[in-house]
Amino acid sequence: MGAKGAYSKGKHHTGFKGISGAAGSDPVSIIATLKDKTHQMGGKMAPQDFADLANFVSEGQFDMDRYIDRKSKAMINGNGDKGAAYYNTICANCHGVNGDLPEDMPKTLGKLTNGNPWEVMHKTLNGQPDEDMLALRALPIQVTVDIMAHMSTLPTSR
Repeated sequence: MGAKGAYSKGKHHTGFKGISGAAGSDPVSIIATLKDKTHQMGGKMAPQDFADLANFVSEGQFDMDRYIDRKSKAMINGNGDKGAAYYNTICANCHGVNGDLPEDMPKTLGKLTNGNPWEVMHKTLNGQPDEDMLALRALPIQVTVDIMAHMSTLPTSR
């Protein structure tokens, strides 16, 4: 959402317009845009990384506001009980039952989910960059919503 989204202000503010207008665009044209004189990304990523990013921009975006209330940051229609079963099966092995692992994770999952659920949803669906984290995009979105409803009840401190 760029300037209209979660990073429209604050320490992560970029001033970027956003990428939603490129949804459905040809990935080849997205890559060309990334490498053009304005964006100057040519040579900064491997070819497969460009392809992955272009495919996400083209086909991977969706309206998170259907699942997260922008004012309260709460999950909409998430079932925490179902989410607990998914979390304990898929996530707890690496993140711990209380969502406080790995130890080098700067905040607990409870704090992250309640603070910036859009980022948590993105990482739950797509994985954490430079980490061996499962991406849940192949599962129905409701699974992620339910997991996040559960994670919002986890401790917010270690």
